[in-house]
Amino acid sequence: MLKRSLILFFGLGLLPLLVFSQKNEEDTGIDTKTLSYGLTTNNYTSLLGGVILRNSFPVSKRKNKPVNRYISVEAINLKNPREESILSAYGSKYVYGKTNYFFSIRPQYGREFYFFEKTDENSVGFSVIVAGGPSLGLTKPYYIKYTNQKGDSPQTVAYDPNIHTNTSYIIGAGSLFQNLFTGLKVNPGLHAKLATNIDISTFNNNVTGVELGTLFEVFAKKPEILASKFSDNPQTFATLYLTLYFGNKKLVKNNKNGSKGTK
Repeated sequence: MLKRSLILFFGLGLLPLLVFSQKNEEDTGIDTKTLSYGLTTNNYTSLLGGVILRNSFPVSKRKNKPVNRYISVEAINLKNPREESILSAYGSKYVYGKTNYFFSIRPQYGREFYFFEKTDENSVGFSVIVAGGPSLGLTKPYYIKYTNQKGDSPQTVAYDPNIHTNTSYIIGAGSLFQNLFTGLKVNPGLHAKLATNIDISTFNNNVTGVELGTLFEVFAKKPEILASKFSDNPQTFATLYLTLYFGNKKLVKNNKNGSKGTK
């Protein structure tokens, strides 16, 4: 709930910038292509939910405004909303009942429709993105450090809710990179997103922006994130997300017949 409120607050706070930045623009014959990377969060992730690499390149015009080809790749760590970190008696945190991490790798293809462009340092660019593609879901076992009643040295083992029932023997969580590819399982899916993009760059050859939108994702089967004895796991994820990105942009010449050339 807190993350959702922060996303909404941040988005609404940018609206005044959009209102005051609108101008009557003429086609200058110059568009921009961008290559950027960023961090993203949504209501099914932690505050730092994942990373994104995105590219936008002008391909046509609509009402004298650029229409860009939008390509991106995201890598997200999705969580069950009922996950809760517990502090062990040894001072380390772990998620009780969690059997797997669940990652989604999302290649995306779509279009970015500009409503107005950033023309100088005092203006703000605004566009709408429609994109989608396949999802590669990956489940990876969740490891814990576990001891026993004999006081033996703790071992790092994959959590099993039927074996590791005594929480007083759980020292804490194991490393995300523990046995990195062991037990990895694939769960394919599909996703689509609708977003607003706000360019707030301060330098002509750099790009800094915010992407705020909603994404719907469905997988072939329910991923087991929490053990079924503790919670049901979602098969579909309807998210409100916020992405902050940075990168570079280059000028691209256009002409009335639609051909392009880099400057």
